[in-house]
Amino acid sequence: MTYVLINNNQVINGPRAWNYRSFESTLEDDLEIETKLPIQKTDSTPIIVDENTKILEATLIYQDYNPKIQYLNGPFWEFSDTLATGTFVIEPNNIDAVKNDLISKVAANRYAKEISGVKVTIQNTEVTIDTARGNRDIFVQKYLLMSDTDTVQWKFPECWLTLTKADLGLIVSTGATFVQEQFNWEEGKVVEINACTTLEELDAVILVQSES
Repeated sequence: MTYVLINNNQVINGPRAWNYRSFESTLEDDLEIETKLPIQKTDSTPIIVDENTKILEATLIYQDYNPKIQYLNGPFWEFSDTLATGTFVIEPNNIDAVKNDLISKVAANRYAKEISGVKVTIQNTEVTIDTARGNRDIFVQKYLLMSDTDTVQWKFPECWLTLTKADLGLIVSTGATFVQEQFNWEEGKVVEINACTTLEELDAVILVQSES
């Protein structure tokens, strides 16, 4: 249960769970009213401080909205003798702010995909290449240090394999191609987002890559 402190039909504290110290402090600091409130309160009975000031149970009524392009403005309050009801109005977001938000989300989604790993078939066995930043450099470093006739034991999530330099070369090129594809996707999405001229167009932008 939540409550609001009201003065002259304006909410000046809340809605919040019962906190007598907070309400007493607001009464004293903002209205110069010194009063003692109950330490605990769990019912809906209003507390009348004076003819202009009271504490009511509060309820908030939310509407479904599209947070991608909209926000809830409010709450706007209506008061009965025993209840304060707060409602919200759905408003359109600023189009430039939406673009910036979507571009940030696209970058985050690209990064998540970039470091997720990629499959490659080595010696007729499908294995997962680690594409996390730093970890993927290990493949490159080992490749550069190997001679054409060297082999190395390598542990993948699926199994151990004895890799040749050619195998590592395939791993390096596959990983590099995969990572570049993610940045290409991000760049394309940024262009698509910046080309939008309406919120409806921005709402239609798909922010994640398909699994195909």
